[in-house]
Amino acid sequence: MTATRRLAPWRPAARGMTLVELMVGLAIGLFLVAVMSLMYMGSRNTFVAQESGSRLQENGRFAMDTIANDLRMSGFRGCMPVVTTGNSAAPLAIGQVDNTLVTPTALLYNFGEPIWGARNGGGGWAPALAAPVNGLGADAAGDILLVRRPTGVAWALVAEMPTRASALSITPTANFALGDLVMVADCAGASMLQVTNAGAGAAGTIQHVTGAAGVVPGVSTSNLARLYSNDARVWRMQTRVYYLAASARRTGETALWLHVSPAYDGETQTSELVTGVERMAVTYGVDNDGLDGAGNLSANRFFHAGQVTNWAQVVSARIEMVLVGAGDGPSTAAQPYVFAGATITPTDKKLRTVVSTLVSLRNTVP
Repeated sequence: MTATRRLAPWRPAARGMTLVELMVGLAIGLFLVAVMSLMYMGSRNTFVAQESGSRLQENGRFAMDTIANDLRMSGFRGCMPVVTTGNSAAPLAIGQVDNTLVTPTALLYNFGEPIWGARNGGGGWAPALAAPVNGLGADAAGDILLVRRPTGVAWALVAEMPTRASALSITPTANFALGDLVMVADCAGASMLQVTNAGAGAAGTIQHVTGAAGVVPGVSTSNLARLYSNDARVWRMQTRVYYLAASARRTGETALWLHVSPAYDGETQTSELVTGVERMAVTYGVDNDGLDGAGNLSANRFFHAGQVTNWAQVVSARIEMVLVGAGDGPSTAAQPYVFAGATITPTDKKLRTVVSTLVSLRNTVP
């Protein structure tokens, strides 16, 4: 009998990693992790920088568009043509307004002047602030810009005024209410008055009598400068004040604020428009060159608010702002920027952008 030998199945010999191989593998792994981390951080920083920059640009465009729209509507007087005295060194007779309000030269009611402004150069505000602007808490880092303009739609008169003290007849569906400041105008004249009767819109009549209760400032006379007929239109008028003040959204920063007077239809009277506006400067284009004697209504010099002596001569405005991001930017050092003709180096590494625009006051130029 032949003996047979059974062979055990072959199994590969078990082998482990040597210490050198393990260290090389760990080194390669750590290197790959470091590279991926750097790529991630670089991509993240780029994304954050782009997002912050885009947000600043968006905020800047919104701020400029809002102010520019108001400036273009400032000095609105219906279809009255622009008239000059023939000498641009003299006050411009630009569609004179018959202002029947009790305090026609107060900041909120001087609708004969399209705009007004103030700057704090370190020695206080110039021109000096009056109520209610002096109570807004404006920061000296920004100029104050005040714009007087119509708001809402125009309503046509439906009947001629029998006398200069007569109520204005309008469509009964109008939204005028007690205390509204309104302008009635046609191509020959304009008058500022205040609604002194409740439910004026629903009743279809706008009364403007002296001594009425519940209205501020009231009217000094019931007689308008002229009779208005069916070709006249009526607008609500509003004063809008732009300024910088402490932000209610981000502690330690300033923001662009808007104060409106009167506040119509439930709108907020004082609101934070854009957070992170660090500086604002406004210069005014003035037509004060009387050498040509033409009164051409084009700006020949730009002044800051404290240098303007006659606001009726302002025909344009240049607005410049510095907007700052919420956190540090991608740079490891502070980035200088140019604002109002000067180079400024901040003390932090936050991302900033400078925006500016030049707006023509189209209701004061031909």
